[in-house]
Amino acid sequence: MRRGPVLQKNYEAMGQYSPILGQTQAQAAALEASLGAGFTCFVGMRYWTPLIDEACCAIRAGGFRQVVLLPLYPQESRSTTGSSINEARRCLEDLRFGGEIAEIRHFWGEEGYLEALCDGVAAGLDASPPGAAVLFSAHGLPLSVARRDPYPEHVALTVRKVCARLGLELAPMEIPSGKVEGEPVPGTPRAKACLAWQSKVGPAKWLEPSVEHMLETLAKRGVKDLVLVPTVFVSEHSETLYELDVLYGGMARELGMSVTRVPTVQTAPKFIETLAAKVRRACAP
Repeated sequence: MRRGPVLQKNYEAMGQYSPILGQTQAQAAALEASLGAGFTCFVGMRYWTPLIDEACCAIRAGGFRQVVLLPLYPQESRSTTGSSINEARRCLEDLRFGGEIAEIRHFWGEEGYLEALCDGVAAGLDASPPGAAVLFSAHGLPLSVARRDPYPEHVALTVRKVCARLGLELAPMEIPSGKVEGEPVPGTPRAKACLAWQSKVGPAKWLEPSVEHMLETLAKRGVKDLVLVPTVFVSEHSETLYELDVLYGGMARELGMSVTRVPTVQTAPKFIETLAAKVRRACAP
């Protein structure tokens, strides 16, 4: 509980508790409705109740013969997607679940998810003055992990696809697998965009540039208005409501910038329909 006092201050700054459980339950309900008869959605949280093992117990008690594991991380990482799937498989094995188990390991490249993300960024630009810059923020990783993980490339490609669809001029991104360039934008770009990494803890070297560094860089370039995009989250929680809104938003305003923060996709119909299509494909013989 060493982080307890820090987290308490963060939640006080947010002005609320984390809404992630309620939003995840709403996503599960929307997904179940989209899938229709024959499907039941359970919520299992990695570090809070209802835990994954509680969900697995309910699945076992319900007599289900097929399970689709769907971690709600758009981009795959061993530390998130992999950890959640491994825990679910461990619990099902302990319960002697004898049915089929399918996995969905990412959905960042799916049409509906990208459309939902683009809709949020476009709305943020429409609500901002002309000349606003777009800063995509993603949870970082230590370089020791990132060098052997698909996550950084998945994030970079997500940003590239969004920028290409919206006509944003994307700054080149350095990730462990190499440089990712933005696609050429015909005509005058709608806005300039870049990617930075948040949530660094500890002394180890993490993915760069950090959001803090990028905010300072943008301010030095004369940027006055900023659209801040949570790139890897599908619900609101401390990484959005505290880090993006309070910490980074406050820093941006101190540097003289206005901030429009794009909401997470949550239960956007295009996003839910994408998840439903992925589940149906995972169930197909």
